[in-house]
Amino acid sequence: METVGQDQIIIATAGHVDHGKTTLIRALTGIDTDTTAAEKKRGLTINLGFAFFDLPNHEQVGIVDVPGHQRFLKNMIAGLSGIDLVLLVVDAGEGIMPQTKEHVEIMSLLGIDNYIVVLSKIDTVDDEMKDLVTEDVKDFMKVHKIEAPIMPVDAVSGTGMDELIKVMDQKVESIKKPKFNGVPRINVDRSFSIKGFGTIITGTLLEGSVENGMTLEVFPSGKQAKIRNIQVHDEDVDKAMPGTRTAINLANLKTEEVRRGDVLTLPGNVKPTSMLDISFKLLPDKSAHLVNLWSRVRVYLGAQEVIARVVPLGEEHVSANGDNYLQLRLEEPVAVKKGDHYILRSYSPMTLIGGGTILDPNPKKHRRYNEDVLEQLSIQASGNQEQIVLEFLMNQAELGVTVDGIADYLNISVDDTKEIVNDLVEAKTAVKFGKIVINQERLASFEKEVIAALDAYHKKNRLQKGMNKEELLSSFKDQVDGKTMEKILENMVTQKKVRISGYIVADADFKVKFNKYQEKAYQEIIADLQKKPLMPPSDTDLTGDDKNKKEVLQSLEGQQVVRLGEKNVMLKSVFDDVTKKVIKYLKENETMTIAEFRDLSGASRKYGMMILEYMDKQGVTRRKENMRVLTRRES
Repeated sequence: METVGQDQIIIATAGHVDHGKTTLIRALTGIDTDTTAAEKKRGLTINLGFAFFDLPNHEQVGIVDVPGHQRFLKNMIAGLSGIDLVLLVVDAGEGIMPQTKEHVEIMSLLGIDNYIVVLSKIDTVDDEMKDLVTEDVKDFMKVHKIEAPIMPVDAVSGTGMDELIKVMDQKVESIKKPKFNGVPRINVDRSFSIKGFGTIITGTLLEGSVENGMTLEVFPSGKQAKIRNIQVHDEDVDKAMPGTRTAINLANLKTEEVRRGDVLTLPGNVKPTSMLDISFKLLPDKSAHLVNLWSRVRVYLGAQEVIARVVPLGEEHVSANGDNYLQLRLEEPVAVKKGDHYILRSYSPMTLIGGGTILDPNPKKHRRYNEDVLEQLSIQASGNQEQIVLEFLMNQAELGVTVDGIADYLNISVDDTKEIVNDLVEAKTAVKFGKIVINQERLASFEKEVIAALDAYHKKNRLQKGMNKEELLSSFKDQVDGKTMEKILENMVTQKKVRISGYIVADADFKVKFNKYQEKAYQEIIADLQKKPLMPPSDTDLTGDDKNKKEVLQSLEGQQVVRLGEKNVMLKSVFDDVTKKVIKYLKENETMTIAEFRDLSGASRKYGMMILEYMDKQGVTRRKENMRVLTRRES
């Protein structure tokens, strides 16, 4: 089986009911997209129709025949996911009609601006009518800022069809398909079953690729299913690439478990939500009062229609000439991604109001006049990808996010995200620790939190040299993983903000300070350890019940004192001196017995064993039978 390439183009027809869209597609492809008995009886397209054909200088293209009748507008919207080119069909005998205008408004709100205007049924009108309608179309295009060729055709007689195909071919050649990340996502626009095969879904593969055997999850239900077979344009394929119209046979999934409007993607790729933060554009001829606080509206997302309540943010009413931000409170969950387009219609009567893009697919509930929220939404709506990434990194629950995580959440290709991150790192507005990217401003704030935690520990434990690293890491585990925290601490050491000694972390400026009682205890401890330096005493022998001595001894461990075992301690300077002698001896003699160590150091057998075992733990020596040898590190 073949693999369908990424350069496949999807073309949609649009226009008023009965202006000849289905007839045009039949003439281009030989396929009748009016498939149901109801459609044939009424003579209009109700559901989405699909066809395909080969252009002279391009691979096979897909054509979506979207309904023109106002009653089936939601079906029309469902067919516009992933569209590259629109054939706007206008009857030469009627000119621009209500659904023509409405379709263009919808496509503009969905970010679709690549057109060919097809003046259909041209053989049914005289030259005067043709000229009048052509001028009407040009005026319409000027108002709606459409730049497109106008192609007069008659799909029944064939007039102008060759010229149309030539222009279509030229348009298709100039289309540059966007980069897609590697995570597949399909908006399901049809779900049905075929006896002997089971559940079939169709939709445009918006992002990523799918292949046989892949497991996909249905959102928002969470049901999982394995791909049994893939078809593109009635041909079985092993793999389908982004941008293709795809039919997928799913195993272990009942037809009623996946419905139109659901999203198929990899498990965990999207998160169902009942709220959306959106940018909103009100159509010029619509009243702002259609979008008041708690107005009930119909939201069209991909192939889904869902009812929602409107919460305007930062203003009482939306403006026809400004940036509008809304939070939608949905009556059922949806699964979308940042940057997805949507359409709004009033609840009743169903009037097209406007549309825009998803800014945050999983927001928190906001106060309406929160300036911080409005600033964040303004950045997200700006289109400045560097600022969008920085804002995302600044406000996520976790301190840092991987490049793949940024790309996935913001719906930007991984390659583009890498370039953006590199630019941010070069500009010193973001930093990378391994795979984790962190906003520089947020990192500085986080480092202050670390310093504050250390200072609080130092105030509470004035004689402790610092905080146990594991304890410190645990304090911030909800914000950052352990490996990244280690790298941040290393960076803070380089900047001389903290110091690390073994497993102890301290503020770089922190020093243990003794009061006069502790200073006396310190002098006595050092003096006692110096009296018999190679006879390490136990804690009890050294401190007795003296509280000051116990606190001071604890503060000295790892700095001036080393703990050989659970009980015994000795001066670090003495241990280091003995260690140097042992290393020198073993380099000259290769092995050393306990008796040889006793002669070398002057320590008794009992304390010699204790000291050598601690050297073993430190990785200086290792035991070989009844002797000691150097480790490879020291050899």
